[in-house]
Amino acid sequence: MGWPAKLSMGAVVALVLCPMAMAADIVPAQLDAARAAYQKNDLPRTAKALETALADIHDRLGKALAETMPPAASGWQAEPPEIQGLGQVGGGLAVTRAYGKGEASLNASLFLDSPAVDAAQALFGNPAATAAQPNMKRVKVGSEDALLRYDSSTKAGEITLVLGNRVLLSIEGDNIASADPLTEAAKGWNLARIKALSGL
Repeated sequence: MGWPAKLSMGAVVALVLCPMAMAADIVPAQLDAARAAYQKNDLPRTAKALETALADIHDRLGKALAETMPPAASGWQAEPPEIQGLGQVGGGLAVTRAYGKGEASLNASLFLDSPAVDAAQALFGNPAATAAQPNMKRVKVGSEDALLRYDSSTKAGEITLVLGNRVLLSIEGDNIASADPLTEAAKGWNLARIKALSGL
């Protein structure tokens, strides 16, 4: 009996076959256990084994993506990156990192294969919608298009990029005197590495 399409095993196996995932013995073993359980129609054990395999893949992939986060600028302090699977909110993976300098703060987020990517992509693809947003403009981060929003009255803003149809990058800022910390932080993303890890 084969895997049903709805289990999306192709995506899991593709990650397993990449060099980064092959170093971990737990993933192939859990996939074998899931296949054996599924052939016995033991769906609870199938689900458990797949969840274990996916959690390990997310952990390994998340750690690799964490290394692509912007470094702290001079005078800023950076917290360790945090990794979270988003299975409960539509799927995908999130990596976040917080930065601080006095009262100012930045929060960088990377979303992979999340519904948030689709929502951001729709905004990027609609110039009329972005033009209607107050204090928003299109800018470049390297060769990538980005949306920058900054409100001088609240000293808050955000810069957002979408890579392909899979990755959303955003940096939110509070108590910042201008949009400069947002654009400078965005330049710190390792975009080439993110694309390589995401298969873009």
